[in-house]
Amino acid sequence: MDRALWISATGMEGQTRLTENIANNLANVNTTAYKKGQVHFQDLYYQTVSSVGAATTDSVTPVGVDIGTGSRVSSITRDFSDGTLERKGGELSMAISGEGFFEILLPDGSLSYTRDGHFHRDQNGQIVNDNGYRLNGSPTIDPNATQIDITSGGVISQTVNGEVTNLGNLTLTRFPNSEGLKPIGNNLFSQTEASGNAINGAPNQNGYGALNQGFLEASNVEVVKEMVNMIAAQRAYEVISKSIKTSDEMLRTATNLK
Repeated sequence: MDRALWISATGMEGQTRLTENIANNLANVNTTAYKKGQVHFQDLYYQTVSSVGAATTDSVTPVGVDIGTGSRVSSITRDFSDGTLERKGGELSMAISGEGFFEILLPDGSLSYTRDGHFHRDQNGQIVNDNGYRLNGSPTIDPNATQIDITSGGVISQTVNGEVTNLGNLTLTRFPNSEGLKPIGNNLFSQTEASGNAINGAPNQNGYGALNQGFLEASNVEVVKEMVNMIAAQRAYEVISKSIKTSDEMLRTATNLK
């Protein structure tokens, strides 16, 4: 019975982690370009009571007895599927349709990556995000520019006194394994050994996503599915807790035997 208590404890802990992840997804349902987390479980090691294929006097056993010891959360991955595009934001707002990230230069000189394309002009004409971090490789915009145009392929131009000037090309970044990126908050991810090295390229070419000026990507959290998952996690937690109660009652009965 003691084994059943510990097995149930691992299950309750796993359902707690699942509920925490669901809560975080729901908390970010309105976060620009948020990518929902998905919890994955694994069973724990088994205690072998009787080995399959063990030799008997005249044969071998076709099956064995292996007692499981519970479950654990093996990983929480990110679903990088596209969110819905919403027309909002300013002239520098951009949403990516397809694969790719914007490369952001952090104050310490390191690079981070985001799908959040809510950009602005700062006082120096640089393109920055909501935290004031610069879009890496972006041009400086003339303070007198009255219009900025960005094509789906990343060509950016400005209009000053009626004259259109090409400022260059924006790039996007891909990774061999996007699920290996580490979330660091502020809608940013950092590169890791698991993600592989960043690969930069032109938008709307060679598999990179297209840019959509004047749009922002919504969170890909589906509220109804998350609520259903939360109910399922709650019911699983309740059932597992009953296993603990049942095991406790069985231990009490065994203890009171005379």
